[in-house]
Amino acid sequence: MESQSYHHRADTAASLPPSRAPRPLRWLVVGVVASIALLIALPIVMMIDQAGLRAAIEEDTGGGLNPEWKDWVLVATIVYAVVLHLIDVALLLWLVPRVLRGRNWARITLTIYLVVATYFSLYSAAQGAMFLWAVIPTDILHVLMIGLLWIPASSRQHFKPQTERTSGAQAHRS
Repeated sequence: MESQSYHHRADTAASLPPSRAPRPLRWLVVGVVASIALLIALPIVMMIDQAGLRAAIEEDTGGGLNPEWKDWVLVATIVYAVVLHLIDVALLLWLVPRVLRGRNWARITLTIYLVVATYFSLYSAAQGAMFLWAVIPTDILHVLMIGLLWIPASSRQHFKPQTERTSGAQAHRS
């Protein structure tokens, strides 16, 4: 009899709809939208300000770049930025809904992405100051988003298995 009631409770908990994401994780969406805007803006600015990008490339290479290669390096830099940022946007758009649904693997993956993206953006910023207007706010957003994923108790609770959340809520009611 005891085992039947346990299984009945587990089945009921598993069939409950996923809970609404807590407020800190809903703020995560705002950070992601702002990050995506910056990820899209950076390659666009690179395309518009090719003279500035060319100057940054020349400064980075010490002016020793063969003139035949300058246009190729400029185009390759822009293409690299576009492709990399499109991958970043796709990853964010794929991971965030899963984070909001309480998938812990998505929270861990998003955290790893944010740490790696911050590292590489800081590395890029160290190479030249042309894009600090995008790097600084993006990195601040990354750190804030990591905090929203891990620090608030409501966020941590959101990633517990559904049965733990349900039994925890029942224990609080008793």
